[in-house]
Amino acid sequence: MSLPPPRDLGHGIYTIAAPLPFKSPPWVNVYIVEAGDGLLMIDCGTDWDEGRDAIRSGFASLGLTESSVHSLVVSHLHLDHVGMSKRLVEELGCRFIMHERASELVDRYNDTPGYIQRLRQMAVVHGIPETLANAATDIERAHYMPLIDKPDHVVVDGDLIDLGGGRFLEVLHTPGHESAHICLRDSASGILFSGDHVLPRISPVIMYDGEGDPLGDYMNSLQRLIDIGIQLTYPAHGQIVERGDERARQILLHHVRRLSDMSEMVREADTNAWEVMTKSFRPNLDPLQARLAFLETISHLERLRLDGRINGYDRDGKVTYGR
Repeated sequence: MSLPPPRDLGHGIYTIAAPLPFKSPPWVNVYIVEAGDGLLMIDCGTDWDEGRDAIRSGFASLGLTESSVHSLVVSHLHLDHVGMSKRLVEELGCRFIMHERASELVDRYNDTPGYIQRLRQMAVVHGIPETLANAATDIERAHYMPLIDKPDHVVVDGDLIDLGGGRFLEVLHTPGHESAHICLRDSASGILFSGDHVLPRISPVIMYDGEGDPLGDYMNSLQRLIDIGIQLTYPAHGQIVERGDERARQILLHHVRRLSDMSEMVREADTNAWEVMTKSFRPNLDPLQARLAFLETISHLERLRLDGRINGYDRDGKVTYGR
């Protein structure tokens, strides 16, 4: 797939498509914002030479100078957004900004064996057949996902990132897709940089990680953006969304429907997350797709359980969902 060319979006905002080393999504939108005496970058992609070259050439084609970047803001702690952060901070000497929750989770991001251990435990607890469990959790840390450093500057919900001239980016903490996820709203134009929270064609994967209520967090965060009345929205993947609030309503309805469907499956007969996943998603998923679908299924079943619509039973160390 050919990448969209670098663009001047107006309002002192530019975008560069940085290719990613996997099929989907094929690129991440890197946004550059004029900020006082320099530039601010939002998201950076994975750490591989093709992505780095695309960013470098994008700056040149836009007539921008990379050395003017004084701040890198990353929307959340996933490799296609934060993976190149260490390289860029070292090369450009810029400050590295994320939500304070990300600073707490960087060690976990860097700990691949720990992630595999948690994943295998969930596979056992939530019903993946033993013959498939190893394939579903067979993971190696990719070369384009190096260990990263903690941000040297953290923000929380409501903080204002100064862009100079009375202009700022308002930080909106929008957990769900990832617990440290933030959106940024431009005070001058009203534009929302939505990261993966609001995407134009798909809903981001809402992955259960062994605790909490990620889907409930995500749906609440979507409703918050609807209540704010977001309009023009710049997502991390895909094309610009003209009506962010309408797109957020569509995504919210998608999850409401999926919750209803899964609730009916559980009411028909006691079951587990793996069985619900095989009925809810298309067949013949590759190992990565199956893993993501499995974790998303748990997040939906846990939301239903916490809401009192279904029950969850511990039977010999395994979770069964029922009426």
